Amino acid sequence: MAEAEEALISKPAEEPRREPKTREPRRLTEIITAQLEALRVYHRAVLASDDIEAVHKMRVTTRRLQASLDLLESQRNIRGLKTRLRNWRRALSRVRNYDVFLEMIAKEEPARGKARKEQLQLIKGILQQRRGRRATRVRQFLERADIDKIAIKLGLLVPAPTEQTPAAKPDEFLPTERPIALFEPASMNVDEGAVAAYAAERLEQRLTEFQALVAQSHPTNDPAELHQLRIAAKRVRYLLENVSQMGFGDASKALLWLRTLQDRIGDWHDLEALEEEIITITSTREFTKQHLIESSRMLQAAAHLQKKKIALVTRLFPVRMPQHIAVTSRRLARALRRPAVSKQSSP
Repeated sequence: MAEAEEALISKPAEEPRREPKTREPRRLTEIITAQLEALRVYHRAVLASDDIEAVHKMRVTTRRLQASLDLLESQRNIRGLKTRLRNWRRALSRVRNYDVFLEMIAKEEPARGKARKEQLQLIKGILQQRRGRRATRVRQFLERADIDKIAIKLGLLVPAPTEQTPAAKPDEFLPTERPIALFEPASMNVDEGAVAAYAAERLEQRLTEFQALVAQSHPTNDPAELHQLRIAAKRVRYLLENVSQMGFGDASKALLWLRTLQDRIGDWHDLEALEEEIITITSTREFTKQHLIESSRMLQAAAHLQKKKIALVTRLFPVRMPQHIAVTSRRLARALRRPAVSKQSSP
């Protein structure tokens, strides 16, 4: 019975996922271009079908693209673009949370007795209804999302000369309401040496922030503290991914550990979010009055989730960051600074 209960908080056993090693170095502009194209694909899929995987992939891509744009901060103002990506991701998260809840219940149902299955079925039906309503609102919001505007702002799309439209100057853009056919791909003007130097500083900063949170970490059920630790791990991870793709060194071992830590905290967060959702539903006076017995069963399920969270926290803490995380980060930071040094000494 105890083994079956673990199904709610642990994922199916699978082979460890290793981040692929970069074969050919890519410039930051190439990475951003590929991320924008992936974002277009997932955006179309979300609008077409609310596909669970598309919702998840679009969320992840917005975070990866945001991490890439962060490296341009020393050369241009990209704060508005990052805010736009963050707003899209938050909207998608409202749908993704329900997908995760339903997936957790699907894993839990086969291992439960009749009474618990009835509780889960009740929760499942309510969550499915809420997911449908939320997905409709998010789709309406994302219909206004124009990914090509980001490419235009970055200079990856520029006005195409036509008979009706004279060639524009480099710093001029056609109004964004014009058909995108009037734009053509372009090479974004970026100082790669400056990008590398800034990435080195950013990597050291992100690592220091993460190390401080790890050192202060302790067994806790405070969502804010665990969220900060998870976000710090994500920032280091996505920055290391970019630096590795740019050809400054392999970070696969560090990326694997960071992703594992992120997933473990994510498992706790999913339980916390589902518990909060159940409490929110049952705390509504109208719902409780009409479903007294059902509300009681749902709260019993929430109490069960609390036990799972305690078990997860016990396994998560203390967080011991392996030495190779800092070693890898310092090695990549040194490699990032070499182009700048070479550029200064070449005259």
